[in-house]
Amino acid sequence: MKKSLVMAAICGLVMNGNVVNAQKCAHDELIQTAINSSPAKKAAYEQYEKELNERVQAFEKQQLLNGSSNKTTGSKYVIPVVFHVMLTQAQLDQIGGVSGMYGRIQTQMNVLNTDYNALNTETIPTAFASLKGNPDITFGLAHTDPNGKGTIGYELVIKPAGFTGFDVGDGAAKKTSLGGLNPWDNKKYLNIWIFNITGASSGKVLGYAYNPALANAMGDASLMGVCVDYLAYGRRTNLTQTFYGNAEKGRTMVHELGHYFTLNHIWGNTPVGNGNCSDDDGVSDTPPQNDANQSTCPTFPKANCTGATPGEMFMNYMDYVNDACMSMFSKGQVTRMQADLNGSGGSATLPNNTNLLSWPTGIAATEMQENLTIAPNPSNGAFTITYHDYVKSITIVNMLGQPVKQIAGTEQQSGAISVDMTGMSKGIYTVQCQYMEGVVSRKIVIE
Repeated sequence: MKKSLVMAAICGLVMNGNVVNAQKCAHDELIQTAINSSPAKKAAYEQYEKELNERVQAFEKQQLLNGSSNKTTGSKYVIPVVFHVMLTQAQLDQIGGVSGMYGRIQTQMNVLNTDYNALNTETIPTAFASLKGNPDITFGLAHTDPNGKGTIGYELVIKPAGFTGFDVGDGAAKKTSLGGLNPWDNKKYLNIWIFNITGASSGKVLGYAYNPALANAMGDASLMGVCVDYLAYGRRTNLTQTFYGNAEKGRTMVHELGHYFTLNHIWGNTPVGNGNCSDDDGVSDTPPQNDANQSTCPTFPKANCTGATPGEMFMNYMDYVNDACMSMFSKGQVTRMQADLNGSGGSATLPNNTNLLSWPTGIAATEMQENLTIAPNPSNGAFTITYHDYVKSITIVNMLGQPVKQIAGTEQQSGAISVDMTGMSKGIYTVQCQYMEGVVSRKIVIE
């Protein structure tokens, strides 16, 4: 489908409680507020749309000249990712503490690398199978931070108990001065923020994203990046985990990254519930669609608004179906995303920084080991951990490998942390200290 205006940089899935009942894109309200605030911003937004369409068309023509029949460049895009996590201790406990938070990051990365390399195994109707495209994008956790130090790919801030979250529209999550966390260099890292998203007029916003070029056009480059609610990232690995509704397979972030790479919703950008066949998503091989498919898994074929076969491509990642029903980007959508990763595209610089995926040279793991002590050991349950380098977090696990206690790191470069495990079962436990460079483990015997 073709569309003259681009209207999908910021989107959210909306739900109440744990049952999805609606899905909403906040883009219209946010962008409309911005362009209504000044003629300059309106002009900048219109210029952004014009340049985006021209860039996609030029990229597609170049592919045809190169003899590309599947609308891929044959290149591999590898992008460093950093997660900025901001939660209260209660919220952190809700997702399994530090180990659960990091586990969800790992499962989310697996989902992204599966879906953005067309390796997922969900069934695609025969009518659309030949249109499945491969974005050929691989995401990796950054292991070198902007200061050249080692990192495990995330930073975690434990917020005060009264912290409710960040509003979907104020941008505070991305600004340290407003209580959030500043992005790392947006030209080198793809920044993802995880927190409790608030501010929807009704329901629950699960995610939104700013395309880099749009953020620049709106006059605040720091806005670029992806925000996902803390109960909608990662993939469910056991039935005890807490997720919002059907957002348990990591597809919220797949969807939002589509917006980050300039994709629109597959039905266009008419507000959900007010669909019409005159709106469109700007991609030629996605069939016309009247409106979003919300919180459902339709039966194929489902007639589209024009009555043309084979009907709606509701299994597309840019619709609003349940996570389990999403299975593809189209080849036309791949062209649009790859255009953003080439030439003057807003994300073109990201794949040039694969060095950030490696640990910095000169990391002295033995030095970290020597600078970490636990005493007394054996212990009656009360002991002290003494460290001499920044510790991001501490996880204590039992002999079955199950986390039994999580402790947040401190702002101090060195110090001592008192731990009280009195009353817990006697036995051998492992104390896992998470440094910027990696994990150092120590055994503690509770008698």
